[in-house]
Amino acid sequence: MSMSFDEDELLTQAVGDVGGGVSRGGRQGAERGARRLRKDVFEVNLVVNMSPRAAAYRAEGVISEQGSVVDPEGIGGDPGAQVVGIVGSGVANLNPAVVTVTIHACAEGSRLVIRGAAKEGLIKQRAGEKAAKRIAAAMTSG
Repeated sequence: MSMSFDEDELLTQAVGDVGGGVSRGGRQGAERGARRLRKDVFEVNLVVNMSPRAAAYRAEGVISEQGSVVDPEGIGGDPGAQVVGIVGSGVANLNPAVVTVTIHACAEGSRLVIRGAAKEGLIKQRAGEKAAKRIAAAMTSG
């Protein structure tokens, strides 16, 4: 799947936001360290009984409840086909994860590909996987 934004850069900035106050080198040190970490990536495929437009609105709402939606204008994405956000994940939701919901029309309504990506240190938290599964579960509830 091709993405029209730099997922690694979003992750690096998010880790810098979280780690800037506690990292010895401040925000820049946290970002420099994040660039060296491996990325945990997980995708969930889901079919929902709603139009692509309704699925996009639902995805924006779900991501907003659990984190923040990244402005699609700022990342060059098509807001109707892709919703991107940053949510907390991992232990105590302290590890930022980028979640991308890509929406395709299908006979049943919409087919969603929910991708979670997060930086991983020595202790594997599976933060990308946890974020993708949590957003997928929220998309189907309520």
